[in-house]
Amino acid sequence: METALQGIKVIDFSQWLPGQYCGMVLADFGADVIKVEGVKGDPNRAFAPQLAPGMSSWNLALNRNKKGVTVNVKTEAGQAILKKMLQEADVFIEGFRPGYLRSKGLGYEEMHALNPRLVYCSITGFGQESKFRNKPAHDLNIIGLSGMNFLNDCGNVSISEVQVSALGGSLNAVAAISMALLARERTGRGQYIDISLYNTALSMQIVSLASILGCRVTGDTPFGRRAHYYDVYQTKDKKYISVGTIEPKFWKRFCEIAELPELAERQYDFSHEKEITAIIQNKIKTKTRDEWLELTEGGAFCVTPVYSPEEALENDLTKASGMVETKTEDIGSVTYLKTAVAMSDTPGSVRFRAPYAGEHNGSVLTHLGYSAEQIRQLKEDGVI
Repeated sequence: METALQGIKVIDFSQWLPGQYCGMVLADFGADVIKVEGVKGDPNRAFAPQLAPGMSSWNLALNRNKKGVTVNVKTEAGQAILKKMLQEADVFIEGFRPGYLRSKGLGYEEMHALNPRLVYCSITGFGQESKFRNKPAHDLNIIGLSGMNFLNDCGNVSISEVQVSALGGSLNAVAAISMALLARERTGRGQYIDISLYNTALSMQIVSLASILGCRVTGDTPFGRRAHYYDVYQTKDKKYISVGTIEPKFWKRFCEIAELPELAERQYDFSHEKEITAIIQNKIKTKTRDEWLELTEGGAFCVTPVYSPEEALENDLTKASGMVETKTEDIGSVTYLKTAVAMSDTPGSVRFRAPYAGEHNGSVLTHLGYSAEQIRQLKEDGVI
């Protein structure tokens, strides 16, 4: 089958979610992705649950469709191996702290001189140029620092399973790599890509931050993420429904079904926001979630259930999406979430499982010109 990225060789030297997900998307669409790890493997191999030794669910999900190589880049021999790999690569993905790979002779400038067509993508918390570039931070820190996790208008504190800035940064990297490859078709040259999770988190708030900036000019009050017609309400059985009735016709239909006709003309009565929200909440608590769904025609007009992740996996929407695929691998049955992007002529697919750490050392190094004896010696020396 023809694939979108057929013939594109990617070296994925990332240890965590942003780079790994980026490499996964490229691999799903046909790129030849080699996952490079340290000799002990990436840290997430040890995460629970384990479907096999060194095969966590995290690793299986994010490193499918990739070959696996281990390299100790603290050694000169390991640096030489990676340079040989990058000399014939199209894309390099890395997520180390700024300056680390440069200190090993593997920075962009050195690799660009070695391979001018290489697209070199770095994914870090704060980017290469920020004065905070060496500050450690995970997604939860990033979204808090960027204002994304400010909960003043959203009720109690909640931590989502979705690592928003990490996945957003990863998708920015996929887009940037694709654009750089397209530009290379015209210029014949690769380029450097600097992905900042913090900048990503800011950019994902484009509507709310634009509102704040605009209100500084007009003197208006910024529109929050909640309103009485756009909120989550608890039901009688302590479950939740989302009421996203932005359009007046949906709001009036909701008021009719909820038997709250007195609110039908008060959709934009923000001066009594707390009062109206309390009225709606008290009404919603008189019925169970399923009773409300029956009344609202199963979410036909933006009144929908709030599902748990477990419920989401089993509901009709997910079944209809075709996103979930179970394959029989040599380690047993593995269920994957497939790519969310549908392409008519060059679709993505899950072709094979994630590699064990260093599973393809032999084949990759042989391709690079190393003999069996040299490979054995590299292993004995702790280089691979």
